[in-house]
Amino acid sequence: MAFTLYGCGMFKYEAGVEHDKPPYYHGHVEKEPPERHMRSHVHEPAPEPPKSDMCTADLADPTNEKDCCSVIYLQKMGPCSGSVGEEYCYVIKVTNLTNKKVEDVEVTETLPGNFSVKNSTPEMGPGSTASVAKWFLGEMAPQETREIKVCGIPTQSGHMPFCAKVAYNLPGACIDPIITEPKLTIAKSAPAEVSLCDVIPITFTVTNTGTGVANNIKVKEVLPDGLQTQDGQTDVTLDVGSLHPGESRDVALTAKAVKTGEFKNTATAVADGNLSAESNTTTTVVRQPVLAITKVASNDKVFLGRHISYDIVVTNQGDGPATSTVVEDTVPNNASVVNASQGATLLGSTVTWNVGTIQPQDSQKLTLTLNPTGLGTVKNMVVARATCAEAVSAETTTEVLGIPAILLEVIDENDPIEVGGNEDYKIIVTNQGSDTGTNIKVTCVLEDEMQYVSSSGPTTGSVSADGKTVTFEPLPTLASKANATWKVVVKALSEGDVRFKVIMTEDCLKRPVEETEATNFYD
Repeated sequence: MAFTLYGCGMFKYEAGVEHDKPPYYHGHVEKEPPERHMRSHVHEPAPEPPKSDMCTADLADPTNEKDCCSVIYLQKMGPCSGSVGEEYCYVIKVTNLTNKKVEDVEVTETLPGNFSVKNSTPEMGPGSTASVAKWFLGEMAPQETREIKVCGIPTQSGHMPFCAKVAYNLPGACIDPIITEPKLTIAKSAPAEVSLCDVIPITFTVTNTGTGVANNIKVKEVLPDGLQTQDGQTDVTLDVGSLHPGESRDVALTAKAVKTGEFKNTATAVADGNLSAESNTTTTVVRQPVLAITKVASNDKVFLGRHISYDIVVTNQGDGPATSTVVEDTVPNNASVVNASQGATLLGSTVTWNVGTIQPQDSQKLTLTLNPTGLGTVKNMVVARATCAEAVSAETTTEVLGIPAILLEVIDENDPIEVGGNEDYKIIVTNQGSDTGTNIKVTCVLEDEMQYVSSSGPTTGSVSADGKTVTFEPLPTLASKANATWKVVVKALSEGDVRFKVIMTEDCLKRPVEETEATNFYD
């Protein structure tokens, strides 16, 4: 059974044509319907529109003029006829005509009694009934168009009017001032460990994490006791300037330590508007190497000709590594180098070891052997130095002693000798040792066949009353490798195998030295 669709509100039909500007009047395919009170008395057969004909209806709110001054434009499109029991679908298009958003858009459709809704896209919203369909579209963007498709089944023949209306709200008249708030953060970095001689670089990173410009930013740092700037200050203020939102800037200072220890500290960033931020706490440990040195000689006394050996120990007693450690031993003028432990170099009279790094509480052992070149005292000094450590030294003293070794020789210059002639006896005393001989005394004994004539030498001789003993005054000293010669002249009185005896004493000798020279006196 066929029917004709009538729109409510704005409606116009022309076969095969869609219209953008309806003249806003009620109508159907052929002509205007009769007045409502006349419809029951007019019996005209419903005309059959062309099969491809579409009915449209639209409205523009609130002016009924789509092109001027309206906000929402609603357009409905559907077939102008349908059949009972067969699916009938139509479309509602809703357009925001403005260049601003429209809020709370809701389409309400009055459904005819001879139409049963099967489905819609989007689905009908809350408040929908069999006679009323509602779609809450919410906010619509400028120039946005939404489409609603409704499908259902006509249940009776006759007119099937669908009437739609739209409700909406315009956005309020608003001003939107931007309220900004700058916010500061500060991060502080410093080395975890330094040597007492190192500078301490401290860096501050100030960031504006807020939404406004932070002006007149300053970093304030009060250095803990034991730290100060290069010019001796402890209260430090650094200018940062201004920071835009999201901007960061680094400022730095260089500190130095005046003592060892652990130093903890925080900094503060301040700016206009009572802005303030506190940094993280940094901890810096200041260490220092402390050197100690010992030097031990093999003996405090040695005899000339024997070596002196030294054990040198350098220890780092501090809490920081002793880097670039150098040990220097100055060889005295009265000694020469025999050998030194590995790594040593000799330049002039200085033996040098480049030890490198000695860790805290570690030691380095070195050895040196010297040969004394003369009697006396050998003073040997060694010095150790390292980066950031005070130089230390050690000195040893060794007495170099000599040993006197006295050689006694007696020579008869003429052998054999005729009776009546004179014999010269030469007495030679030589110090073959390394030390000076002292208080050397020579005594000569003559046998009966001899008669004293004369004597000479470095000391004066005297003859005993019987003429058989010649005694020379003691020679106070005789240097090492030196000699002294005395001479005694005797006369041969009678023939025989005679002996000229010499007795010598010296302070270092435990007993006298005796030497006898044989001479043949003949007649």
